[in-house]
Amino acid sequence: MTLRRILPVALLVPLLLLSVAFQGTGKPTTPPKPEDQIVYVTKTGTKYHTATCHYLSKSKIAIKLGDVVKKYTPCSVCKPPVLKNPK
Repeated sequence: MTLRRILPVALLVPLLLLSVAFQGTGKPTTPPKPEDQIVYVTKTGTKYHTATCHYLSKSKIAIKLGDVVKKYTPCSVCKPPVLKNPK
């Protein structure tokens, strides 16, 4: 065999192995419901935030978005997700 025939095969084998390794379980994953997204509140605040908001420096309590819309309003600095049709 010549190098011209071996080289393309040698380049394709690692790509095929990588594609098989990262294929996953084959089952389609469903994205989480919007109301199940995690946002954060503080012990004393009235706003909810994203995980990286600087207003969470003193306390950071994880809570589902569907549970915060009745008691809290979104932070205007970090702009967390908002439910379109809150229940």
